[in-house]
Amino acid sequence: MKKRNIGIIFVLILTLVLTACGGGGDKPKEEGAQTDKDTLTVAVSADATSLDPENYNDIYSENVMKQIYNKLMEKDADENLEPALATGIDQPDDKTYIVHLRDDVVFHNGEPLTTEDVIYSLTRVANSAKYAYIFDKIDLESFETPDEHTLQFKLTEPDGSFLQALSHPAASIVNKKAVEEAGENYAQNPIGTGPFKMESWTKLDNITLKKNDEFWGDAPTFSTLVFRVIPEGNNRVIELESGGVDIAYQIAPTDISKVEENENLQLLRKMDNSIHFVGLKVSDGPFADIKAREALAYAVDMKTIVESVYEGVGSVATGPVNPNFAYSISPDTEPVPYDPEKAKQLFEEAGVAPGTTFKMYVNDNPQRQDMATIIQSQLREIGYDATITTLEWGAYTEALKNKEHDIFFMSWSPSVVDPHYALYGPFHSKNVGEGPNYMYYSNPELDPLLDQAIQLNNGDEREKLYKEAQEMILKDYPWLYVANGENVIGAQSYIKNLELSPSSSQALYKVTFE
Repeated sequence: MKKRNIGIIFVLILTLVLTACGGGGDKPKEEGAQTDKDTLTVAVSADATSLDPENYNDIYSENVMKQIYNKLMEKDADENLEPALATGIDQPDDKTYIVHLRDDVVFHNGEPLTTEDVIYSLTRVANSAKYAYIFDKIDLESFETPDEHTLQFKLTEPDGSFLQALSHPAASIVNKKAVEEAGENYAQNPIGTGPFKMESWTKLDNITLKKNDEFWGDAPTFSTLVFRVIPEGNNRVIELESGGVDIAYQIAPTDISKVEENENLQLLRKMDNSIHFVGLKVSDGPFADIKAREALAYAVDMKTIVESVYEGVGSVATGPVNPNFAYSISPDTEPVPYDPEKAKQLFEEAGVAPGTTFKMYVNDNPQRQDMATIIQSQLREIGYDATITTLEWGAYTEALKNKEHDIFFMSWSPSVVDPHYALYGPFHSKNVGEGPNYMYYSNPELDPLLDQAIQLNNGDEREKLYKEAQEMILKDYPWLYVANGENVIGAQSYIKNLELSPSSSQALYKVTFE
């Protein structure tokens, strides 16, 4: 087995980064930078649900955690791996990893980072109900600590994407003492090693973070970071226009021109890794029959929906894997055509009689609400009806866990940029009932394809398995594919160094005011 020395490369990269940035500590303000502004306020559409990296599954939590925690490996704005708490990782064979830790890292509670914390964090996420599917290959009996800053462990089987997985937010390193002392309250009282630490959390209103003066990296140039929960997209833009917030996430297509035409504002855009979809509960109810799911696909004029709702943001989705990912078949797949007559025929064959009412659930996202209304109208045209239930994010996911829905609206943006994670979370049987698999979808023929492909390095055999898996999912219709997403963010003109990532969370601690 050829030895891969990742550590040397990472150390060289880290040296270059520190040389370019001047190392840790506060950097002198550049000439012309605002010196009287010390708070960055960001408008988000929904509140976090948990700030425990082992027990979250939504972008709203991830956005906050990205500022609080560090991982062994991080991703830059172009999705390249770079060292963080690990100065390097050696891989002497395809199952062994040797981690070299930084020696200057302190948690928010004053505890120094130790190999014990890393072992605790990796063990915790390997046993996690939500993230074991990524990390359960870690052999929990294999941990060794040759010295206080070196950690060695093995996987039970090869995993071609494991280094990528170490950059997943769930792999954030927590302090063992803090987690055990807080118990069930830890999700609201996170302790990390990142540039900001928790100050306060007023549910459904705001989360306030304070600068971590002991941060091991380049210190933020501002002291306070506030996430304000503003569900209505129009209200987020109003707050941006009035100066009530510095940055507003998820600018709706209808509001783009307001930002572009305002000389005091700037619009930032970047195609992201997400798939926006309509999910169908397949375990029971009207869509348990595959013909009923196929019928809905023909009943919905998705092209018109995307054009009218997204208005040029993103692109029409045709498959379960975003085109940014290797082996995606989406670029070569045609969307399901709009055919109301075929939809009526398939509903009849599935035993779903005209007059049936479907239960559609949607969160307080205006685009999803608009989609739900259009689909409701298109169903009425062929003799079916749908009720629409709109809930804030936390209540929405709780309702989906309770299987109250027939149809739901969501997006999936895997934090590990690999086709395995684009497919495993939503479609593998192990994740039934966990977000985003609120379809309760399970296919025993699909599972072994995904289980086998993850063990392979990139190449023809891995490509064949992932393409076969996508074709299988397309034929099962657990999703109606809507759009490949795009990050659209509005900001004040004085906001600088906000480099958008194609992931759903942004590194706000690098922002400066000028």
